[in-house]
Amino acid sequence: MIKKLTMACLGTLLAANTLLATNTMHTGKILELQNAGIYVYIKLKKQNEEIWAAIPKTDLKVGDNVTLKEELWMKNFKSTALEKTFEKVLFAEIDGQKKAIHGVDNVHGIHGQAIKKDMKQEKPNPKFDDITISKEKAITTTIEEIQKNPINYKNKNVLVEGEVIQVSNKVMGNTWIKIQDKSEAIIFRSTNEDEKVKIGDKIKVTGTINTDVDYGYGFKYKIIGVNAKVEKL
Repeated sequence: MIKKLTMACLGTLLAANTLLATNTMHTGKILELQNAGIYVYIKLKKQNEEIWAAIPKTDLKVGDNVTLKEELWMKNFKSTALEKTFEKVLFAEIDGQKKAIHGVDNVHGIHGQAIKKDMKQEKPNPKFDDITISKEKAITTTIEEIQKNPINYKNKNVLVEGEVIQVSNKVMGNTWIKIQDKSEAIIFRSTNEDEKVKIGDKIKVTGTINTDVDYGYGFKYKIIGVNAKVEKL
């Protein structure tokens, strides 16, 4: 199932400024480090070159030696948090410290943070579209607030604004959009499988917050927005 999904959606995932990862390991010493919300940007000194990489926020310092596993290369990538454009940057994870569902088998990391194994949960429901949708008026809030207090927004409609940091069209009949505001990010599913948004777009999204979701096949989320309506700003 996952392999078929991967082959079907690779074409839509790879935009002109995206380079397919080769699962190469990059080992070196950190020369420079810049915190940027949910990411840490590091300048890595390898044997014969220096590269910039973005990894999920973790405890590192200049001088540390790390090994990174490739996920995705981006060209001319603009970090709004740093107000800096990278000619080329590697999105990666520290080898052996996997914190989220990542890699080409899960749509280049768009599937966010996995539900902890020790969390009590029902057997995954095989019906992918078995979701909670609210008809109530949307609550205007922030992604940061939803992540801090998910219980306050469970099964409720929200309206948030943010910047697109990942997008996958035509995946299981949906568009999956990961957006960020300040230091936090969240994934929304739109039933429009061909949403015309791209990385870097500023958007407004209305959708219902579902929590502790396990769709099966590795699609697991602590928090996800569903039935999303997307509008460019």
